[in-house]
Amino acid sequence: MREHDLLRRSSQTLDRWVSRLTLPFAGFTLLLVMALPVVNLVGRHVLGLSWPALYELGGDVFFEFVMLSFGYAYLRDGHVRVDIVRDRMSARWIAGIELFACLVIVIPLSAYLVVYGTELTWLAWVHGERDAATDLPLQWVVRAAVPLGFLSLLLSALSVALRSGLDLARARPAPTGKD
Repeated sequence: MREHDLLRRSSQTLDRWVSRLTLPFAGFTLLLVMALPVVNLVGRHVLGLSWPALYELGGDVFFEFVMLSFGYAYLRDGHVRVDIVRDRMSARWIAGIELFACLVIVIPLSAYLVVYGTELTWLAWVHGERDAATDLPLQWVVRAAVPLGFLSLLLSALSVALRSGLDLARARPAPTGKD
């Protein structure tokens, strides 16, 4: 029983960390996604200035928002699934499929994208790649969204895998010791 408590607490800790790390970033980028068109509109119609780079920057910020939301969305079941099939399955089947998907697909893919994305971010930093919108050497900021987003998804998948494993363990009949 102690192992179950440890796994449950570990899952809850991962949930809290993903939420604490993703929600502030997502909130900040969402504010930017809403503010950039307003600034552009005011600049164009009130001040008579046009900033085409703001449109491009808005796209970059939206990309950051989406990437940083992956992990939190997965934790809260905000991802796409076929509910018409899922509603007909037992809790044990759902937990088994979720555990399998986490261990075979989500965790390995996320780990790969964290490593690969980190490498590309580092190269953008070292080479001073310029952002198309601002022409500043900040392309690494856009590229950093990939490893950060998939790191949050990786941590979320670990949490979901722990929960699913616990659900499967609870669904099994307790050993009787009469074997």
